Amino acid sequence: MDEKQIIVPERQTVENCFKGRTYSIDFYQREYVWSKSTVEILLNDIFYAFELSYAEFKDAELTQEVFEKYNWYYLNIFITNTIKGETYIVDGQQRLSTLTLIAAKLSHMTDNDGLKPILEDCIFGKDKWKGNIFRLDHNKRHEIMDIILGCSGNLPEGYEFKNKTEKTLWERYQDVSKYIDEKKMDKKMLDTFIHYFLEKLVLVELSITKDDTPMVFEVINDRGEPLKPYEILKGKLLGALDKNDTDKYSGIWDNSIAMLPGIEDDFFVDYIRSCFIFKRNSKIESAVNNSYHRYIFEKNEIGDGLAFRKNDSHQIDNIKFFVGQSLVYYSRLYAKIRSNTVDDAHLDYLINIHDVAGQNAIILSACKINDPEEDEKIKQISFEYDRLCMLLRLNGVYDSNLLQEISYNLNEKIKGKAISDYRTIFNTIISEIILEKRGSNNVSSLLDYHTFSSQGYTSMEKRSLRYFLARVEKFICDGINQEMQDSVVGISTKTGYKTGYHIEHILSHNEENLSYFDTEEEFESCRNQLGGLLLLRGADNISSSNEKYSDKLKTYSAGLVWGHSLCEDFYHVNNNLKSFNNNLQSQCGLFLKPIDVFNRDALKQRNHLLYEIVCLIWDVNN
Repeated sequence: MDEKQIIVPERQTVENCFKGRTYSIDFYQREYVWSKSTVEILLNDIFYAFELSYAEFKDAELTQEVFEKYNWYYLNIFITNTIKGETYIVDGQQRLSTLTLIAAKLSHMTDNDGLKPILEDCIFGKDKWKGNIFRLDHNKRHEIMDIILGCSGNLPEGYEFKNKTEKTLWERYQDVSKYIDEKKMDKKMLDTFIHYFLEKLVLVELSITKDDTPMVFEVINDRGEPLKPYEILKGKLLGALDKNDTDKYSGIWDNSIAMLPGIEDDFFVDYIRSCFIFKRNSKIESAVNNSYHRYIFEKNEIGDGLAFRKNDSHQIDNIKFFVGQSLVYYSRLYAKIRSNTVDDAHLDYLINIHDVAGQNAIILSACKINDPEEDEKIKQISFEYDRLCMLLRLNGVYDSNLLQEISYNLNEKIKGKAISDYRTIFNTIISEIILEKRGSNNVSSLLDYHTFSSQGYTSMEKRSLRYFLARVEKFICDGINQEMQDSVVGISTKTGYKTGYHIEHILSHNEENLSYFDTEEEFESCRNQLGGLLLLRGADNISSSNEKYSDKLKTYSAGLVWGHSLCEDFYHVNNNLKSFNNNLQSQCGLFLKPIDVFNRDALKQRNHLLYEIVCLIWDVNN
C-alpha cells in the first residue's frame, strides 16, 4: 500500500459491521450523549425507508429473492483505527451505540431461532472467563449493557448510574423500546424488519492504517463533526502518549473535566490567559477564544511556553505534567471560582454588577498548584477587583475597555506575589488611571471628598448606583445585626415594577425644596448628589413622587435601612444601633441620626456621612 494512503473505505451492512468484531472505544471518545430526539430522528429515517419497501412487498412471501428488491438505507460513515491488532472507533460511536440498542430491543422481541442468535452476535460475544464481550467494548458500558440484555424492564433496586454513558444508554434504550413497541409489528413484519436492519442498513467504514491520533482528530474536525475544542485538545494531547499511558491519563482528564460541565472551553481559555497573555492583543485574543486547541500547537509564544508539539523538547513529559498536575488542580480551582463557593468572596458582584470576567484568569494566575492560600487569594482578589471598579466609578474615570487591559496586566503583576502585596498592586493601578484621566502629576487620595460629592444620579450608570446603595445597606445591616430585605445582587439588579428597587430623590421638585437653594440650577445639581439618593422598592418610588419631605418619611420608615435612618422611629427599634453608631463615630467622627428637615445643610451632612461609610466599605485610605 502507498504510504500516503492512510484511509481505506469499505462498505458494511450492520451485520457485517458488528458480527464477530470487537471495537475498542478510545480515550478521546466522548460519553454516549445522544438525546431522545436524535435517536428518534434515526429511527424515523430507518422505518420510513423500510416501510416504503414493505408496503410494496408485504403480500409476497419473504424470500431471499423478494428481499433483494428492498431498497437499502445509508447510515453514514464511521472511522476506525487499528493499532497492534486492536480496532478503535475514532468517529461514529454515537451512531454505533444506538444501533446496538436497537439490536438489543429486536433480540428481545423475536422468537425466530435463526435471527435471534445473529442479533445477539451483533451485540456481544462469549468468553468462558469474562462472560459477555461487547462489540463496543468499554468498561463504562459493561454493567449497564448486561442489565439491558437481561431485559427485566427495570433497573436493579437501588442501582445508581456510575457515569453519563450508563445513564444515557439506559434512557435511550427505553426510548428505542417504546418507539418500536408503538409500531405494533406482527411476526412477519418484525422478521422482515430484522432482516432489513441487519442487511439493508449500510455504513461505510473508513479504516485509518496509520497510528497518528492527532492526525485522526484533524480528519474528524475537517469532516465538520460537532466536536468541541476541549475534546479535540484531549485527542491531540493524549494521542501523543504511548498506548500504555493513555488509559491512566484519560481517566485523570475525564475526572478533571467532569468538574466543569458546560464551561470546559471557558476554563482552557482562561487558563491560557492566566499563563501567557499579559497585555491586550485582539489578534491573539481572537485566536485563543475561537481555536485555542489549534493555536497552542502553532509556532507562537504560547505554543513555545506549553511545548506540547511533536518537535518540542520533553513533549511527553510536558503533556503528562499538564494533565496529571496542572489540569487536576486548576480545573478544581476554576470550578470553585465559577460556582462561587468561597464564603465572603465578592465574585457575584464582579459578574452580576461590574460585568467583568477577567477575575477568573487573575485568580488562576495568582495560585500555584495545590496552593494552601487559594481561598484567601480568591477573597482578596475579588475584593480588590470590586474595590478597583467602584473607586474608578466614584472618581468618574471608569472605562470598561480599559478594564479589559487591566485584567491582562494583572495576570502578570499578581503571579507569584504574596497576598500582602495585592493592595499595593491594585492601588498603583487605580492611581495611574486617575493620574492619566485627569492629567495630574500626583494623587493625594484614591477618593477625595470633593470628587465624591461631584458624582451622583446623572454621572453613574444606574445598576452601579443601585449597587453602591446596596453595599451601604449591607454595611449598616451587618453593623446593627439586622437581616437585609434582599441580597446585594438582588437589590442591585431587580428593576421590576412591583419587586424591583428604584432610585429615589429625597429632594422632590417642589417649592419647599427649591426654597433651600439660591437657584434652580443649584437645586438640580445638589438633589442628584449621592447623599440625596436612596432606594425604594416597587411602586413606593412612584407614590412618594413629589411629596414633601415630611410625608416621604412615612414611606422611608417601611423601606431599606439607609432611607429608614432618616426617620426618628428607626432609633427606637434597633437595639444594636447605639453600639454601631459608637463604632462609626470612633472611626470617622460621624454617625447615623434622624433628619427632620432635609435642606442644604442636611444634604451636606448626609454626603459627608456617606463618604465616610464608603471609605470604610472600600478601604479607601489604605
